[in-house]
Amino acid sequence: MPKRNYEIRESAEELHNMMKNEKKGRFRDRLRLLWLLKSGEAETMLRAAGLCGVSRLTAAKWFHRYESGGIGELLLLKTVPGRKRRISGGTEEALRKRLSEADGFSSYDEIRIWLKENYHLDIPYKTVHKTVRYYFGAKPKMPRPSHIKKTTMRFGSSGRRFREKSMK
Repeated sequence: MPKRNYEIRESAEELHNMMKNEKKGRFRDRLRLLWLLKSGEAETMLRAAGLCGVSRLTAAKWFHRYESGGIGELLLLKTVPGRKRRISGGTEEALRKRLSEADGFSSYDEIRIWLKENYHLDIPYKTVHKTVRYYFGAKPKMPRPSHIKKTTMRFGSSGRRFREKSMK
């Protein structure tokens, strides 16, 4: 396989230091590829790819990204935007405000009904639960009934007076 003169702007020492300081493994491999080619550890792209544990085509793609935009382009992680959220914008703000109120909601199903009545959004229970519980970090805030014996154990003999007051 013919050798190619790879134009790498950074020195081998700079690349080695960048490689040591890089926390993400996927970026460390890319820097290692450049370091192998610059330091002479690997004379061909095939050998450098083998030492990095990637295919020759992957190594070539990485090097072309480096040639086109430098280290910044090589270490850029492109992400896909994904699907838009069902609850967004003003609806999200209103829901957060309502969840922070003392009354709040008694269940996730009640949240679904509220969204349907006020914002005409027919959203499945699972989506409402995931959004409220994990994305907002909130829960429906309705106090649940407690067993009558819990108050007796907790308050001792004064439990009777406590029960009589709560029953009124």
